[in-house]
Amino acid sequence: MTVKIAKSWHFNKRPKNMIESDTFVLKELPIPPLKDGEFLFKTIYLSLDATNRVWLSDWDIYMEPVHIGDPMRGFVFGQIIESRNPNFPVGRYAAGLHTWSDHIITNGDSFDLFPVLDGLDLAETFAILSVAGPTAHVGLHEIGGLKENETVVVSGAAGAVGTIVGQIAKIRGCRVIGIAGSDEKCAMIVNEFGYDAAINYKTEDVTEALGKLCPDGIDLCFENVGGDILDASLTHMKDFGRVVICGLISSYNSSEPVPGPYMFRNLIMRRLTVRGFVILDHADIMPDVLKELASWVANGKLKMPTHIVDGLEAAPNALNLLYTGGNTGKLLVKI
Repeated sequence: MTVKIAKSWHFNKRPKNMIESDTFVLKELPIPPLKDGEFLFKTIYLSLDATNRVWLSDWDIYMEPVHIGDPMRGFVFGQIIESRNPNFPVGRYAAGLHTWSDHIITNGDSFDLFPVLDGLDLAETFAILSVAGPTAHVGLHEIGGLKENETVVVSGAAGAVGTIVGQIAKIRGCRVIGIAGSDEKCAMIVNEFGYDAAINYKTEDVTEALGKLCPDGIDLCFENVGGDILDASLTHMKDFGRVVICGLISSYNSSEPVPGPYMFRNLIMRRLTVRGFVILDHADIMPDVLKELASWVANGKLKMPTHIVDGLEAAPNALNLLYTGGNTGKLLVKI
């Protein structure tokens, strides 16, 4: 084995709001010899996702949180460089949920071999197929019941999931309105990703703008932000509309309770269906989801802007970009 030491970020201290300088500590640990059924994985890209902050909280969440002293958890993409597992041969690329580490030993329980897609950018393909693409696909179809010719509103539209949601909804023949945090992001989702219109929530009254852009109402709201942005969409939902709660990023760094929607009454008045979901609950349909996503990637129907930060050491500070709007598209760390 040529690699003797693995670097890994460990959870050190619960942050009060944003990620702080002492939230994590970088450790160097010896790599033991492989046992039967294990392989050594060299991380190439680490995915940074809004839910990472939730895993560090003391909330009652959808999975076991990261405990103080544990390695930090994330979605990783890389190459198998040594193997005693015939299902994961040396040289193949794989992706899975594991630790913020430059090298990983695993039996493959949380990993899948990556599809062979010749000629495609590895970072962009990982960005689409690892978390964002499946989340968008499942949220629209399984949770939201997307139908052709509907009006879809997407918050966090310039983020990783948001850009894919808009593109899939357009593939399905829908009219799509995005909400983002700058004129540049609004221009990008319209000009590059096919959104029909965009609203800059920092400079526009979102409720008023949605009323003008969706005079007949909203069929499906794909919510990534929460707070006032969710209220704006709830105000303009059609009767029997659907609200998909994918994320509530506006509240993740708050140390105080965040009020619920003020337009809660519209759940009754408009007879809405509101449903939250976590992509990890849908592993049973993932092969079919990935197959369709991979075909769209190969045919040029799906693309993803990537915001790449260099070096494992940069991961903690880079995570804050997700909560300040400092990233455009999928945030990755190149190891």
